[in-house]
Amino acid sequence: MISQIPQNCVFRWAGVVAAALVSGITLGLAATPGGDEPKPVSVAVPVAVVDLDESAFQERVQPLLEKYCTRCHNEDVTKSGVRVDQLTPNPTDRQLFLWQAIQKQVDDGAMPPHEEPQFTAAEKTSLNTWITAAIAAGRARDTKKNGSVRRLTVSQYRNTLKRLLGLEEDLTDPLPPDGTSKEGFSNQSQSMVLSPLQIEAYFDIAEKAIGLSLVEEDALPVIQNFRMDLGTAINPHPCPDNLVLGANNFLLSNPDVLVTELQPEKPFAYKSFSMRTEYEFIEGYVGNDTIRAWKKFNSIYHSVFACMRGTPGYPKGQAFQVVPQGLLLRPAVPSPEIFGQSDTYGPMANFKISLRELPDQGNFRVTVRAARYDDALLLEPGLPLAEPGPEVVVTAAQFVASPDVTVTVTEAGIYQLDVYRLPAVAAGPFSVTMDDRQFAGTLPEIKPIAAGGAGKPDTPVVGDDAAATAQGSALLLLRLSAGEHKLTARLGDPARFHRLVLTRRDDESEAAKRFRLFEQRTPSIGVYVGLRRDCGSTLTPVGPPRPIEPGGLQEYVFSGAINDFPSPDVEKENVNYLAGIREIGVRSEYTDGRDMPRLLVRSVEFEGPYYETWPPASHQQIFPASAAGQDPAVQARASLRSFMTRASRRPVTAEEEEGVFAVWKNSFSSNGNPRQSMADAMLVVLTSPQFLFLIENSPSPEPEDLDPFELASKLSYFLWNGPPDARLLELAAANTLHASLDEEIDRMIRDPQFARFVSEFTSQWLSLDKFDVVAIDAKRYPRLTRDTKAQLRQEPVQFVQYLIQQNLPLRNLVKSDFIVANEVVASYYNLASGTESGFRFVAIPHAQENLGGVLTQAGILAGLSDGRESNPIKRGAWVARKIVAEPPDDPPPNVPQLPQDDGSQLTLREKLERHRDQPGCAKCHAGIDPWGLPFEAFDASGQLKAAGVTATGSTLPDGAQVNDMNGLKAYLATERIDQVAFSFMKHLACYAIGRSLTYNEFQSLREQGKTLRSNDYRMHDMIRFVIKSDMFLKK
Repeated sequence: MISQIPQNCVFRWAGVVAAALVSGITLGLAATPGGDEPKPVSVAVPVAVVDLDESAFQERVQPLLEKYCTRCHNEDVTKSGVRVDQLTPNPTDRQLFLWQAIQKQVDDGAMPPHEEPQFTAAEKTSLNTWITAAIAAGRARDTKKNGSVRRLTVSQYRNTLKRLLGLEEDLTDPLPPDGTSKEGFSNQSQSMVLSPLQIEAYFDIAEKAIGLSLVEEDALPVIQNFRMDLGTAINPHPCPDNLVLGANNFLLSNPDVLVTELQPEKPFAYKSFSMRTEYEFIEGYVGNDTIRAWKKFNSIYHSVFACMRGTPGYPKGQAFQVVPQGLLLRPAVPSPEIFGQSDTYGPMANFKISLRELPDQGNFRVTVRAARYDDALLLEPGLPLAEPGPEVVVTAAQFVASPDVTVTVTEAGIYQLDVYRLPAVAAGPFSVTMDDRQFAGTLPEIKPIAAGGAGKPDTPVVGDDAAATAQGSALLLLRLSAGEHKLTARLGDPARFHRLVLTRRDDESEAAKRFRLFEQRTPSIGVYVGLRRDCGSTLTPVGPPRPIEPGGLQEYVFSGAINDFPSPDVEKENVNYLAGIREIGVRSEYTDGRDMPRLLVRSVEFEGPYYETWPPASHQQIFPASAAGQDPAVQARASLRSFMTRASRRPVTAEEEEGVFAVWKNSFSSNGNPRQSMADAMLVVLTSPQFLFLIENSPSPEPEDLDPFELASKLSYFLWNGPPDARLLELAAANTLHASLDEEIDRMIRDPQFARFVSEFTSQWLSLDKFDVVAIDAKRYPRLTRDTKAQLRQEPVQFVQYLIQQNLPLRNLVKSDFIVANEVVASYYNLASGTESGFRFVAIPHAQENLGGVLTQAGILAGLSDGRESNPIKRGAWVARKIVAEPPDDPPPNVPQLPQDDGSQLTLREKLERHRDQPGCAKCHAGIDPWGLPFEAFDASGQLKAAGVTATGSTLPDGAQVNDMNGLKAYLATERIDQVAFSFMKHLACYAIGRSLTYNEFQSLREQGKTLRSNDYRMHDMIRFVIKSDMFLKK
């Protein structure tokens, strides 16, 4: 364990961080305006027309404000959150926004209110002239820059720490969440406080991260490695004990499971971890009964179990089946897992390795050897029998003679297997083996046939009429090659079985088409790690699901850091048989219930901690093997210089290097331990302002170009939400990054790391966090399950990423003839037949007016509801803020909520009108409600309501009439596309530069952004436009 660095060092460097905080606040405020963004007004009067000195303001403007405005907008009374008693003759950047808003309100006649005394025409002209000149003067001023300092966000810090130290583990849990700015972003300098608690957390995280990165080179690592093989009778020496793992226990049969502890091949020496096999417990369970008696156990199969505990049953077929080749799994149908309302044991087809021991820390790998099974398609009860055609008939007599019947198929193709049974017979399971393939399902009931006339009981028909009365049931479709095949079948009551019929289906038949679609599908494999609970499991996915590749068995590797996954918090020698059980889950992932070939799992292997080298790469980058034998001070200085350069994302100065090296020297002189001394110095680096902050140094308030390394960091934290890569730093070092900007923007948008930007920016811009927290009424909206919600949450992110990377016109943001969806999302919109992409999001054409664009994406609509009812006010305010950048004022305090179930017969529109009559409500709602009314066609789950439930026409704030949501989309995509483009670029720019826009930046963006209109406001181009603007490139 790495010791604490000397206290005086901690205090000294904590002081540096605090000093940077003070500087950051000062610099941030110098470039951070406030206020809302009103609609633009024409600036037509030159500055020279009117005197802007203090006397002119006091004589001509202030009296008008006091006469008409101050009574409602002062220190004590701040209607709509506005004060005019503090306005000055030379408006600050913040005040320019307010002056512009005042001018518009007065010009429109909205202020003063109609019941109050009004401006005369001369007064209005005088005020308008002065404001116009003041705004023009403000725009003519040079905007002071003063550089900037802003802290890394929690996600940026996480990504940076992982990249710098080569760690998988997420150590940022102790950090409080970032604050959110008025624009909705968490990376804005004005909202990024740094508390003493946060500084302390940075030190704790840095210590832990260094402890994970640096190792004792001479100590042998301990590695746990085992494999579980699965298959019928695969274990020649199965455990003789009757294994039980608690209530609702369902373990695979002992002979079908083989556990082997392994010794992986490594290019270094290590110790193998052997799992404990001898235990003595006093508390165990049989069913739900607790048994308390000391009992000894001695087998690895009391340490590692193959468990299928989950929600019982399956919609069609068996959830799982053990075959000689391995374990077959159908897709894991999710359970709501709501205690008291549903089963809580997990999904159907829920395979897990339950075990007592896993490593306490470090990375791990789970390797699953799996394949897509050459499966048959089970047919639903009641489907028609195969039409007459080439067929093979196997009679009951043939099965009596031999359980295995050889059948000859003369023509390769798709065959339907039908079974004929005699009445009456109950429903029951069946199994069919064709060569080495096994299929199982459920046979339907066959009811008795009446044989005696009216009033007589039903009795089965027997004797010579049996063949005529045998009733057929369609079982399955499968593909067969020409030649001989070995057939075995168990079909319920042998006495009632009559015959099996294999019929070749015509290639153009619906059955054949259905089977071809089925056999082209591929399951996706998911791996989970977590813990067992008495009433279920707590499991976290190890990365995204992986689609199974064509061909036979292949290895699928999933990796993670063990401490990122749930673990049981129990003492090591707990004497309860079930205490402290860890679990490794393997599933065939469920999308929307479409028929899917089963997943064949042959084996599951675990290795952890996982090392490719020893010492690990994180250690070797600090203590390279090439430096072995060097003078410790020489090696330390070189390593620290390299580490500081990567941590600071720029070359370090000599003064910075000497300061950190002095920490190493002081530590080394006291302990003589190079590793400990390096850890002490690294702790200083990881808690320094150069690492924790994005700093743009500026010696003066005049605008100047970012230096190349500042530009590299600004680009990477914008487009990747993480540190610059080697290429960016190389270009910066060569002073060619500015010249290579276009190529680098293209490269960064193509890079997989761009997904981090899209996720952060889109989630914050579109307020997707509201969908994360809304409690959906499961009884009203049963389709919006937890798993469906997780996929719908990704839809807006994937949609925006597709628009940007394809450089599509902005109009698609509000109205598109396609959606970007995976099977889960497509099925939610009743477009399941449009994709076979599994969990991969792809563009899908649609012909539904209610789909296309972000306005009608279910995740957004549901997030802007209360989980039970739609909410036009929330949805309208969201459009005003996020889509057209005409944000309403914050609501006054104590404004009553819109009544829901108040017993009145008022329509929603009438309720809104009554709500607007409340004091202080009308002005804001005039800019909100008209946007929200077209959304009333959609319920709280984001689905269309029944036709005609409510009127959705609306007169928008600018007077335009729209009849419904489709009309609103068309209007925004055409007549208001300039404003939609401005809104997108404004939010993009705020996120890119980490602050609100100044007044000049705001107006320049509105005016200059229109140059992109001629090329349809393409999404990639707008990102390039923002990056190449002065607000991004200047400091």
